[in-house]
Amino acid sequence: MTPDADQILMRRFQDGDESAFEVLVHKYQGLVLSLVRRYLGSRFAGVEDVAQQVFFRVFRSKMTYQPKAKVKTWLYSITVNACLNEIRRLRAEKNRRVNSFTAVFGDGSAGEGPPTFEDARSPTASGDMEETEVAAQVRAAVDQLPDQQRLALVLTRFHGCSYEEVAASMETTVPAVKSLLTRARENLRKRLQHFVAAESERSVPDQGSS
Repeated sequence: MTPDADQILMRRFQDGDESAFEVLVHKYQGLVLSLVRRYLGSRFAGVEDVAQQVFFRVFRSKMTYQPKAKVKTWLYSITVNACLNEIRRLRAEKNRRVNSFTAVFGDGSAGEGPPTFEDARSPTASGDMEETEVAAQVRAAVDQLPDQQRLALVLTRFHGCSYEEVAASMETTVPAVKSLLTRARENLRKRLQHFVAAESERSVPDQGSS
C-alpha cells in the first residue's frame, strides 16, 4: 500500500525531522481542539491545555505509530485517551458535577453577574426561553451519558467518523461501537421523553375548536 502524505510526514518525523511534526500540528490542531471541546464541553476552561497534552504525547510517542494506520485515526485515539484522563481527574477532584450546573445556568464568568432572563410578558420571551430550555436539557442529557457512549456519539455525530474509525480510535470493535450508539440513543430518548411528549401534544389539533 502506497503511504499517504500524512504517513510520509510521520515517517520523516520518526527519522528526526521536527519540521514534519510542525506540519502535522498545523494540519490537525483544529480537529483536536474541536474533539476536545465537544467531548469535554465548550465551557470547560482547559480545552487548549488538553489539546497541547495531545500533541505532547504525539511528540513523545512518535515511535509507537505504525505506518499501516491512518495518522488521523491514531491522533483520535490519543485525543480520546487524553479526554478520558481529564474526566477521571475532574471526577477525582469532585468537579464533574459543575458541568451539569453550567449546562443549564451558564458558566458565571467574572464580571458577567448572575444570569438574566427576559420579561416573561414579552411576546417573544416565552418562545425563546422554551427553546433555550430544550437546548440546555439536550446538552445536559448528552453530558450525563456514560463516557464511552458520549464519545461514540461525539465522534459519529459531530466528527463524521465511520464505525471503523470510531472503533480504531476507541480501541474496540465495530459491533461494540454500534451497541454504544444504540444505548446512547435509548438513554437520550428516555431523558428527553417529556419534551418529545410535549411536542406531540402541541402538534395535535384542538378537537374542540370550530
